[in-house]
Amino acid sequence: MADRLKHRLLLFALAAMLFVLAVPGWAGQVLVYAQNPDFQGLYASQDDTATFGSFAQAYDNFSLGTSGTLTEVQWVGGYYNPQSLGPISMWSVGFYADSAGQPGSLISSFTISGTGGETFLQNDALGGPNYLYTATVSFAAGAGTTYWLSVVPTVAFPPQWGWGSSSQGDGISYQDFFGTRSQNPTDLAFALFETQQTGVPEPGSLMLLGTGIVGIAGMLRRKFRG
Repeated sequence: MADRLKHRLLLFALAAMLFVLAVPGWAGQVLVYAQNPDFQGLYASQDDTATFGSFAQAYDNFSLGTSGTLTEVQWVGGYYNPQSLGPISMWSVGFYADSAGQPGSLISSFTISGTGGETFLQNDALGGPNYLYTATVSFAAGAGTTYWLSVVPTVAFPPQWGWGSSSQGDGISYQDFFGTRSQNPTDLAFALFETQQTGVPEPGSLMLLGTGIVGIAGMLRRKFRG
């Protein structure tokens, strides 16, 4: 009886192992674009629920080498005036078309409830606390096409929230401030990700592997019955 139980447990273990091998790879977030923070300053981007409304919005451009669907955005920003943590209730993440080298029409937008996973990184050169934020999106980007990304928190002033600076990129970003657009002297910090499968067998291989599992399981069952 004990031997038969051991044989069954072994059968189940082998079947489970073969099933795992048959899974067509794991999905993972793959970095496709990044402008890392330099922690030198912040550029206002904020929907103020207390007094001013959507008084500030910052944008930065990007272009991908290959077409793909962006599934995650990360960015760095922080607080000033004063340098204290603000109660962010939601985020607006927008993708805009390019219009003569500036942000044009809105293509796609995403509303993210909560703080966006606000995680402290470090203080910047001016002493302001900087945080990492993350949002799940689904944006199909064409290869070689210029787009503009915008991230705007909904948070009451004071404090102000600002998008963190970056020394990487093409040196061009913009800010709308109380209805006036101006070019920033630096890029902004963000990263873009796609969800990709890794180690995916061809359909024919999957079919053969599946039939192999059935055959092996049957063989082991017959063997262990005796």
